[in-house]
Amino acid sequence: MKSSRLLEMLLLLQSAERRTAGELADALEVSERTVYRDVEALSASGVPVYAERGVHGGIVLAAGYRRALTQFGEDEIRALFISGANPLVDLGLSAGRERALEKLAGALSDVQRKAAAKTRGRIHLDQRRWNQPAQPQEHLAALRRAVWDDKRVSLRYRDRDRKTTERVVDPLGLVAKAGVWYLVARMNARDSDVEAAGYRTFRAERIAGVTALGESFARPADFDLDAYWQRWTASVEESSQRFTVIVSVAQSQLELVSRYWETHVLADRPGLGAGDVAVRVIFPAEDAALHQLVAWGGIARLIEPAAIREELIARAHALIEHYLMR
Repeated sequence: MKSSRLLEMLLLLQSAERRTAGELADALEVSERTVYRDVEALSASGVPVYAERGVHGGIVLAAGYRRALTQFGEDEIRALFISGANPLVDLGLSAGRERALEKLAGALSDVQRKAAAKTRGRIHLDQRRWNQPAQPQEHLAALRRAVWDDKRVSLRYRDRDRKTTERVVDPLGLVAKAGVWYLVARMNARDSDVEAAGYRTFRAERIAGVTALGESFARPADFDLDAYWQRWTASVEESSQRFTVIVSVAQSQLELVSRYWETHVLADRPGLGAGDVAVRVIFPAEDAALHQLVAWGGIARLIEPAAIREELIARAHALIEHYLMR
C-alpha cells in the first residue's frame, strides 16, 4: 500500500543525511520514478523532504525532522526491542509489530541498531504461566476489530459452571493480565438475559463464540479503561478469600510447589528434615488448598494449620478407597 511505503521511505530518510533515488528504489522495491512521485506526495502532506541535484545530491529530509530517531538513547532502544511472547500475538497483530520494528531498526544509526540487536539476544519476556492454556486467538482478533470500530457483538459465554448463555454487548476494551485476556464490555439493555445494562468483565477463555452484528454503538464519553480495570481488580482482590498454609518441601521440589500459587520461603523454621524448607502457600480458598495438598501427595507435608489435617487425611482415604473399589 502506498501509505505503508511512504512511512517506510520516511524512516529510511530519518537514518541518513541523504539517500539517492536509486537507494530508495532498491530498498522499497519500486522504480526511481515512483520514488520521486512519493517524495512529491510527502512534500504535499507537509513533510520537509526535497530532491537535491548534483554529484552529491539525493533525497533529503530536513535536519530538524531527522532529529527524533537520532535522539533515542540506548535504554529507550532496549525498551522497544526486548524480545518476548508478546500478547499482541493473541490479537493477530504480531506481524504488524515485527514489521514496525524492522522499519524502525532500518532508520536507526549503526550504534543504535547494534544496541537493538544486543537487547533481543539477551532479554526475553514470557508472560504466560506454566501449563497455561492457549488464548482464543480467533475470538480475540474479532473482538479487537469490534473494540476498535465500536461495533456491537453477540457473545456465547460459558460461566464457571459450564453453563452457556448468549448475550449482546458493546465491547469497550481488551486487557491482558499475566497472559490471560479479558473483555470489558457494556451489557446491552435489549438483551433479555440481562436485568440491567452495566459494565461486565469476561474471561476470554470462556468465550465460545463471537458474532459481529454490524451495529455501531456510542462509546461512553466518561469510560476510562485503565481506571475501570484498576477498580475491578481491586474489588476482586478484596472480595476473594485467601487461605494460607505452611508446608515442608524438599529444596529440589520447591520450583514445583511455587510454579502456580503465591509462595514465600520461610527462614529458620524448626523441626524440618535435612534439605527441606518451610514454604507459606496462599490459596484463594480452603477447598483449593485441600485439593492441591492431596495432589502434591508426598511432595509437600502440611505444617499449618493443623485444623485441616483431619480433612486432608479423610480426602486421601476417600481417594484410596475410590481406586481400590474398581
